[in-house]
Amino acid sequence: MNIRNFALETGMDYESLMEDFCGDTAAIKERILSFPSDAKFSELKSAVIEKDEVKVKALAHSLRKSAQKLCLREIGSLARKMEKSPADKYHSFIEPLEKELTLYSKALEEE
Repeated sequence: MNIRNFALETGMDYESLMEDFCGDTAAIKERILSFPSDAKFSELKSAVIEKDEVKVKALAHSLRKSAQKLCLREIGSLARKMEKSPADKYHSFIEPLEKELTLYSKALEEE
């Protein structure tokens, strides 16, 4: 799958993404594939398990900002909701976030 089709299927803002990466589709693909580890998603999951509210909010904020930079709207939206939710609801965001991260990675790996 090429980046344009990927962007269309996932609701990404293709034009903004191309502008931010100066048209370098290889860099876009690499950045999206490394996104889960770069965004410290495993740390976020651990913070949820540990019920570390301060750390969860900080990591969710970081995840949201990183997702916005890559125009990953759904991930950004979920991270924003997580940031604003009460601590007892954090766990409900992990599975949807993992699902979205997996979808993006699989779609790009098929290219």
